[in-house]
Amino acid sequence: MDLVKCMEAFVITVKTRSFAATSISLNTSPQMVAKYILFLENYLGLKLLNRTTRSQNLTEFGKQYYERCLFILSEIKNTKTLAQTYSKEPKGRLRISAPVSYGHFNLVPVISHFMKCYPKVNIDIQLNDRYVDLVKDDFDVVFRIGSLSDSGLIARKLSDLQLIFAASPSYLARYGVPAVPDDLKKHQCLIYQYVNSNKKDNLWPFKINGELINVPITGSFQSNNTAALAAAAIEGLGITMLPESTLRESIKQNKLIPVLQNFLPPAREVHLLYTADKQRLPKLNIFIDFIINAMT
Repeated sequence: MDLVKCMEAFVITVKTRSFAATSISLNTSPQMVAKYILFLENYLGLKLLNRTTRSQNLTEFGKQYYERCLFILSEIKNTKTLAQTYSKEPKGRLRISAPVSYGHFNLVPVISHFMKCYPKVNIDIQLNDRYVDLVKDDFDVVFRIGSLSDSGLIARKLSDLQLIFAASPSYLARYGVPAVPDDLKKHQCLIYQYVNSNKKDNLWPFKINGELINVPITGSFQSNNTAALAAAAIEGLGITMLPESTLRESIKQNKLIPVLQNFLPPAREVHLLYTADKQRLPKLNIFIDFIINAMT
């Protein structure tokens, strides 16, 4: 028998002093109300009501149990109200993971707008170029750049990320401006270190006459952090290949100059990933829709 239902019947019976009135309130029979009370007494091993043909009064234990039932039923109602609130209004924390430069230059401006629209949502965004596990690392969503492995997660495609080549004016003045991709073999290239990569050769991709060509490159500076590569390029250490959004401001300030603009590499795919949970809270559903509308 449903324990909560029995507690409700007991509380109403105490208030109305009548099985008949309780049965009307619960849309059942007086006999069923009596069974609810009897079940509670058997469950607890103590009498709750002293019943006579004319009245029923609380026992000493029944008085204390009645107070506890009022509290418990009130808490149950509060938790239901809380659930209903969460099902209607986005609130609470969202934990997000994204690559460093993408998060800084592409994502944070959009998230800033999102937070103005939904001020009760708290954002915890972790920017890191390493691979993170959405479930094990306790993230609500992750942003990934490049091809995806079959992870069992739901992937929503966002706008592609265009890569460009650039170097500082001082570097180009000293070593010359590459005219074609093969010229890179004579230049210092700033190499991105892919995490868990087994690559032995460093290759930069180009689209030439619609065909994808990989050109081997070398360089004395490597990093797994795009911000470090951009800074190294500004300092004149070599040519970098990074997202246009990462280098845009430095190019505007003439700290970097784009090169090989007729031989841009293929754009990189960007995906928003999350678990296939049918009971997602509104804060996550609304965030996903907001990002897709803003970034596709």
